[in-house]
Amino acid sequence: MKPILILYASRDGQAMRIAQKLALHLDAYPVQLADLKTPSAQIVACKALIVVASVRYGRHLPEAIQFFKRHTAQISQLPLAITSVSLSARKGDGSPNGYLKKLLQQFQLSPFAALSIAGKLDYPRYGWLDTQIIRLIMRISGGPSDGTCCVEYTDWQQLQNFAQQITSYLRQDHADG
Repeated sequence: MKPILILYASRDGQAMRIAQKLALHLDAYPVQLADLKTPSAQIVACKALIVVASVRYGRHLPEAIQFFKRHTAQISQLPLAITSVSLSARKGDGSPNGYLKKLLQQFQLSPFAALSIAGKLDYPRYGWLDTQIIRLIMRISGGPSDGTCCVEYTDWQQLQNFAQQITSYLRQDHADG
């Protein structure tokens, strides 16, 4: 059976944790996990491709953008699911937010499943400049801006529901892959 390939782009580790948790929820299938900084897996040899990409300062990480640029033709041939991880998703219901919509439009992607999910605010982990920028963004968006707190906004139930959506799609439309 071909594996499900989960590729992630993570700066502070939360998108990686989300990708790992997603892999656990997809335990009915063999799963390969790889960092987009060093993707070693063959995307053409997979049952489905799932990309978990983090947003930093209003943009998806460069390695995710480069991946979509380099592999547009191959991606269009595969069942695709995308998860966009950002702090702005903390106020959403999981439906694609502006960052994810922009990514889908930019690369003309048509995933069978798309999720905007909140990440983790971890001021103690950030350097001085990142802390100041994120504090400003949080102040503007009504989030905690004291520069010391650590808040995990990730809705793990939302991620489990996303995994169920992926599993249902693969069972219905791609049972023989």
